[in-house]
Amino acid sequence: MTFVEDVLNGRASLDDIDTYRDEWDESGDDGVDYHTFLGLLWPEYAMYAEDDDVLAHVIEARRSGQNLRSYLSSKTDMSPTIFELRLLAERYAKEWEAIQE
Repeated sequence: MTFVEDVLNGRASLDDIDTYRDEWDESGDDGVDYHTFLGLLWPEYAMYAEDDDVLAHVIEARRSGQNLRSYLSSKTDMSPTIFELRLLAERYAKEWEAIQE
């Protein structure tokens, strides 16, 4: 199970991500990229590296059956956090498009 799957299934919380990092470090990574180990798509991970607030939105997007970019675009709430995350998602637009191809 990945971090994202565990959060979605109630076996972990967002605060547990450091524990998953420790597990990945101890595993010698077994050839698995960290973002894959966490259950994040590459653009989600790139966004997380810049703003850890994105994790909560990744979880909500998955719960609603959307990818993060679509989820953020559909939000009518234009709080500073959502606005900044939408801009960040657009910076990774090419990576999102590559996933959808």
